[in-house]
Amino acid sequence: MSESEFQAHTTRSAPEASQALLQGLQDQVGFVPNLAATMAESPALLSAFLGLRSAAGRGSLSPVEREVIAIAVATETGCTYCVAAHSTFALKCGASAAAVEAVRVGRDPEDARLEALARFARAVVRRADVGPAVRRLRGSGSSAAQVLDAVAAIAVPLLAGSAFQVTAAALDDPFRPQAWTPRA
Repeated sequence: MSESEFQAHTTRSAPEASQALLQGLQDQVGFVPNLAATMAESPALLSAFLGLRSAAGRGSLSPVEREVIAIAVATETGCTYCVAAHSTFALKCGASAAAVEAVRVGRDPEDARLEALARFARAVVRRADVGPAVRRLRGSGSSAAQVLDAVAAIAVPLLAGSAFQVTAAALDDPFRPQAWTPRA
């Protein structure tokens, strides 16, 4: 699909049921990311995405942990938009550049907990035997609730990546420094 098939809405041009949702996102992020702006055509999709994002944010994982998961998911699914966006968010919330770069290229970060979270996210997305990844995550100090909170965190970029696959939303200028291309 070409970018022109889906409008990137503003808080004014969006369907009425999406306007307040976009405004809330703009208040949180500082702008309306193009992917959310295209999701706004469907208030149901935008509401589902933002609700899932909010619910995952209330879980027991830190913002850095959630962003590392999102980057791992996005690299697995090949969502170039999501890798750039979540790399930007990860750096803004305090992730080290080395950890972000490691996950972006498919390596494990040096931090044992971030490594376990990235491996877990990759295993879930690949639909692999997640048993070893769960054990590694539990061994890194994660409770059973935190493992399940990681599942919620995985769902956010999966939904966003599906929307990107359909809409091909243009990468926003704030995310361009973290632009990403899948490995061949």
